[in-house]
Amino acid sequence: MSEAQTLAVIAGGVGGAVGAFVGVTIGGDALTVSLTTFVVALLVGGAVVASAVIAGDVDFLTSADGE
Repeated sequence: MSEAQTLAVIAGGVGGAVGAFVGVTIGGDALTVSLTTFVVALLVGGAVVASAVIAGDVDFLTSADGE
């Protein structure tokens, strides 16, 4: 698995976990929980990817083939 794929899995896992926690904590009807979970998961996952790229840990944006 490449660095980019590993980072995507980590970002997805962290984003999903935080999103689910926030969605359930806020509560409400099923649609509200689902939308909140989705939005928070995207934001957190994006932040994980962005921080890794900024820190220079992953350079997959510089290579067209992801290597």
